[in-house]
Amino acid sequence: MKQHWIAGSMLVLTFFACTQKKQETTGAGQTVPEILQNHSEKALFTNLTEGKVEWIALFNGRDLSGWYTFTKKYGRNNDAENQFLVKDGMLHFDGETMGYLCTTGSYRDYYLKVVFRWGEKKYPPRENDPRDSGVQYHIPDTARNALWPTSVECQIQEGDCGDYWLLGTTAESPNKGENSQNRIVRTANFENPAPDWNTIEVVCYDDKSEHYVNGRLVNQAYNLSVTEGKILLQSEAAEIIFKTVDLLPLR
Repeated sequence: MKQHWIAGSMLVLTFFACTQKKQETTGAGQTVPEILQNHSEKALFTNLTEGKVEWIALFNGRDLSGWYTFTKKYGRNNDAENQFLVKDGMLHFDGETMGYLCTTGSYRDYYLKVVFRWGEKKYPPRENDPRDSGVQYHIPDTARNALWPTSVECQIQEGDCGDYWLLGTTAESPNKGENSQNRIVRTANFENPAPDWNTIEVVCYDDKSEHYVNGRLVNQAYNLSVTEGKILLQSEAAEIIFKTVDLLPLR
């Protein structure tokens, strides 16, 4: 009986370990996001049409594997003041030191989902300004570590979530808002107020990208001068918590 019990226990443990491994590699699960199910260009997303729905959890919920830190004060991979921590399975940016967390890998043609909420802390020189952060993407491998590297940014700022900022890059947009050479203003505000959670979704394919806030399309651009690269999350004088960071390759 003891041998049978041990064998049965080992079988259960092996099954559990395999299940855990599968969950880690599939990230957010094998379901196709609603905005992709109804996307006008879905036929171009071969991973979806061929049934290859394989999520990548860019943040694994345990540590900073697959990322590197950069701060204006200390440079790359020297988080001397513990500005980027994992707490309760989430990414926690204190925000006092300006900087970012950046992926070591580069990506092209994907759907990115980032879930965040604001903390309470704000720091000079922006203690009286709206809380600010952002998702920068298409950062070339050759871009130097600096504030802020060459990229396209999906703005995360109170009152402005979904704006484009073109950082050393160019793009065009059908958006007819009050735009400048470097900024494309989002069409509408669908943010949830702090401290509620918000979901940012970015769809990138060919030389195009789209920004969604809480499931609503708020901005889009085409003829992007960069089409692939690393992804970073900004820390800009405000405390912010990222619950999940998941990516779904479209091709």
